[in-house]
Amino acid sequence: MKDLVVIGAGALGREVAQLIKDINHDKSQWNFLGFIDETPEKQGTIINNDPVLGGFDWCERNRDNSIWTVCAVGNPRDKFRLVQKAQTYGLKFANLIHPGVARNEFIEMGTGNIICWGAFLSVNIKIGSFVTINPGCGIGHDTVIEDFVTLYWDVTLSGNVLIHEGCEIGSKAAVIPKRSVGCWSILGAGAVVIRDIPEDCTAVGIPARPIKFHSI
Repeated sequence: MKDLVVIGAGALGREVAQLIKDINHDKSQWNFLGFIDETPEKQGTIINNDPVLGGFDWCERNRDNSIWTVCAVGNPRDKFRLVQKAQTYGLKFANLIHPGVARNEFIEMGTGNIICWGAFLSVNIKIGSFVTINPGCGIGHDTVIEDFVTLYWDVTLSGNVLIHEGCEIGSKAAVIPKRSVGCWSILGAGAVVIRDIPEDCTAVGIPARPIKFHSI
């Protein structure tokens, strides 16, 4: 089995720890060592029987030990920052895909992705790297999801949808066919996209409309 640490000891980190156990129950693949977290008060603690090993200083001490990782942080900007830091320590990024995911064989995928139980991935999808897909999401044919995207629970992306880099898509949001969400935008829970959403904004409602734009 391959040694693996999870970056982030928060709620998503605990869920990813369970995901690792589910993967190993189906087929032994990962030796889960514990969490990496930069929060001082978490370091040295035990969370659901799994240790918080330390911050990235632990990675420096174990640089030559062929360690795999995923970043279990939902906020795309925080995820981006932590992934950039992890890459400086030579960590290798795994794809963790729950055995209960329904997926087609004709899918292109990068690295560092987390795909949880009950997701449905249709045909000819392209998924970048460091994408988090929470339980119950449905991804339609020919959809493209770029790097550092997070989809929360029960998101529906119809066919030929484009989700640009760094988007954060709230629970039960939906995007109709041939629509896009711009880079680093946030789509609120339950929103329905019927027109393209511009980059760097927060959009909410049915239909979804931008309510504010973010400073870069």
